[in-house]
Amino acid sequence: MIKVMIVEDDVLVRNNLKYMLSTELVSAVGSAEYILCGEACDGQEALDKISKCSPDIILSDMKMPNIDGLALCERLHIEHPHIQFIALSNYDDFNYVYGTLQNGAVDYILKHKISAVTLKEALNKASRSLTQSPKQPDHMLDTNNINALKQEFLIQLLTCFYIDDDEIAAHIQTLKLNLDLSQVLVMIMCIDDYQSMDLKKTTLLRFSVNNIISEILEDQQNGAVCPIVNEKYAVFLSFANIVSQKKIQDIIQNTMTRISSCMKNFLNLSVSFSIGNICSHIQQLPQSYQQAEKKLKTKFYYEAGAVFTSSDEQQDAAMLNYFDIQKESTLTHLISIQDREGICTMLSHLFSEIRANKPPLAIAQMVFTDLLSLINKICKNHSIDLREVYADPILPDKHLSDFSSLSSVQEWLLSLFDKLCDALAMHEALPTSIYVKEALAFIHVHYTEDISLSLIADKINISNVYLSKLFKQEIGIGFAEYLIKYRLKLAQTLLDQHRLSIHEIATASGFKDYIYFLKTFKKHVGVTPTEYIKKTCNI
Repeated sequence: MIKVMIVEDDVLVRNNLKYMLSTELVSAVGSAEYILCGEACDGQEALDKISKCSPDIILSDMKMPNIDGLALCERLHIEHPHIQFIALSNYDDFNYVYGTLQNGAVDYILKHKISAVTLKEALNKASRSLTQSPKQPDHMLDTNNINALKQEFLIQLLTCFYIDDDEIAAHIQTLKLNLDLSQVLVMIMCIDDYQSMDLKKTTLLRFSVNNIISEILEDQQNGAVCPIVNEKYAVFLSFANIVSQKKIQDIIQNTMTRISSCMKNFLNLSVSFSIGNICSHIQQLPQSYQQAEKKLKTKFYYEAGAVFTSSDEQQDAAMLNYFDIQKESTLTHLISIQDREGICTMLSHLFSEIRANKPPLAIAQMVFTDLLSLINKICKNHSIDLREVYADPILPDKHLSDFSSLSSVQEWLLSLFDKLCDALAMHEALPTSIYVKEALAFIHVHYTEDISLSLIADKINISNVYLSKLFKQEIGIGFAEYLIKYRLKLAQTLLDQHRLSIHEIATASGFKDYIYFLKTFKKHVGVTPTEYIKKTCNI
């Protein structure tokens, strides 16, 4: 195995290189041909770690504080000529790259072209140039193995696996963990609005999150971290020999602030924390973790970035009837008269009550399901196609599981009731004459074609003047306005489904002129199609 050190001051680039080295290259080759033996954020730190890490190859950025890549290469060429140097450069680093090549660098990689393939090619080239020197014995553990053992040990600490203090202390010492046997706690860091993704992206995210937190704790020398499942990570903090409770709380707050800031800046993630109680002994960590888990169950009722330090009492479900028959009757009446302000006010009061009491999630779920059932019932009673209200009318309630906060559910349901009012407005003026019914039926079938009032009048054998008069009397708006609103309603439904491009949706809705579609949509809906998509995606 060939040992590689990464020297890079950009956390994201360094993290990406580590992931390629430890995961993608291993998957491609089938074995750990190259292992990470150390990392540094500048040349000075790299020189300080060389004797400890003994790298065979160094991957180094060129522009760094303190000692830059060129100066590092010059020092290595003189002091450690057996170490192979690979430069990481940008377009404007030519002078740096030229200098490193003059001092024995074997290759360089442009940062914007870094991939598992280009990295492996450069490493293979460097490995062929390695001078013969004693290699790391095969029985020694590489970084990946050590990290896996650390995570396994930390998980076992949370599951009452160990009962012997000496065994725990031996593992902590062997794995070089910054933990003590007393004054420890565990807190759960949870990624807000976590969305499931494919395996590769999930693996990269977990690697990146775990690596960033590990660097913070390594810098503070007071803890460790391990992934639990998907969006959850267990962060261990150690406070040996710290008596002041204020100082302990300051350390906890500072750690959360650093982690939150890094997650936001480097990965664009918002995170929440649930803090377990401080344990006088490390074998009490399972209880501390269970306390943190219990507190996290109320996360649904809070906004992103919350911190849970004490249990929120949950009300007795039997005593809380949030959406009773009277409230359902009132909401039904508000919908029937299309009082959007009244609907919004009533839903706001309902959700405020839920947010204040924080009932078990099963109770909240029942309320949301009741609201969806009311929408479905009204649609059925008024012969409204569910596609006019839902983006996916087959299983609308399944979307509830996709929401991670009460606020997001509230916004989604409010948007559904708003669409229901739109649909009612379109359907409430029911035609009475056979001519208008036939005209509407023709529109609903041929709306993508070039149709006009005169064309339809000819089809049903009456004058266009008479049809125009009947249409306005029975529908409440003119033929042209109704046709535009009908097409725009269909366009909104297609935009909600996120399956077609805006050009395709314009055509599918009956608008032959794309520019005219954009102007008409903006005029009637109030936003452009692009803005509409962004708005619905945030609900």
